Amino acid sequence: MKKILSILFLFIGLSTIQSQTAANLTNLQTPILDETSGLLFYNNNIITFNDSGGDANLYEINSTTGNILRTVSITNATNVDWEDITQDASFIYIGDIGNNNGNRTDLKVYKISKTDYDGPDNTALAEIISYSYANQSDFTSSPNNNNWDAEGLISYGDNLLIFSKNWVNNMVNVYSIPKTNGSHSAVLESSYNTNGLITGAETSYDENIIYLTGYSSTQAPFMYTIHNIPTSSLDVFSGIVSQKNSNIVPLGNQVEAIALFEITPTKHRLYISNEKFTFSSGPISITFPAKLWVIEINAATLLDIADNIVDNSIILYPNPFDESFKLSKIVDEIVVFDLFGRIITKQYFVDEISLENLSRGSYFAHIKINNTQLVKQIIKK
Repeated sequence: MKKILSILFLFIGLSTIQSQTAANLTNLQTPILDETSGLLFYNNNIITFNDSGGDANLYEINSTTGNILRTVSITNATNVDWEDITQDASFIYIGDIGNNNGNRTDLKVYKISKTDYDGPDNTALAEIISYSYANQSDFTSSPNNNNWDAEGLISYGDNLLIFSKNWVNNMVNVYSIPKTNGSHSAVLESSYNTNGLITGAETSYDENIIYLTGYSSTQAPFMYTIHNIPTSSLDVFSGIVSQKNSNIVPLGNQVEAIALFEITPTKHRLYISNEKFTFSSGPISITFPAKLWVIEINAATLLDIADNIVDNSIILYPNPFDESFKLSKIVDEIVVFDLFGRIITKQYFVDEISLENLSRGSYFAHIKINNTQLVKQIIKK
């Protein structure tokens, strides 16, 4: 049992990490949306879809309840590996850009008129933008061991930008293609060491801010932001890149996509999704359902401030605990989550938490103090 617990703790992470954590909004409809892979905020609802091998359908869901309101079939499309979705004023773009093996020669983006999408028959016909990477010469199949996979797509001026998911070096490459029909060569425009795998991308309405989501080798989800990108430049990482915002959703939830609703030019509501994920080790099996999360941020301040230094002087003891545990300082807020992301308790301005009726097991305490948030693992004996 000790060995199993050690493996489990390694999976969910033992280190203290800072985060600005999204709130759990709702579970997505199962089994239809278990493999949700892209998000788009459109007409006050959210559009999503499933990734590789799913139906060529766009599912319009309520942005609060997650209920499916409408299903639109893209009649001339095939879902080889749909990974992200973006839009401009007139069109919706679906990225069939997943390439886990690194050997695809049929990468494409489906371009759908919003007028067609909004039609009453719940079908749409897509134009097709095909592409290949200008700097790829080796098409040997290397499952999860190549730098030609991609899961991020944004509309950026007259171009589409594709954000790669580099399994080999944990960096991200940004490629550009035009929005016109036909076959194109994707040009490398920018690169950055994200120290993790990028799974989603989004822009503010004025395209001055880019949001990236992903997860690290320990499955810890994260978010980066980019702003102050030089005018007319496709080298997006020449702008100001934030430090990694770790654990944007609780550990164990594999973040897949991000969509933005601009409340005001500086107040952004971000919707984030994770797909269904089951972790197993011996007799222990934990399932994380597909979920929709939400977080509201002040883009005018958050993006200009580097991550605060984590206050490691916060000590939580005893840990493991029997009925209660104490904190070395009074904290502004503490929220205890179970492994499924459910809130066990939320308390303010305390230095002791009583959980005598809590079941044995591992939990996470999200602690806020002095404008810093950190996460600590706790164990109930």
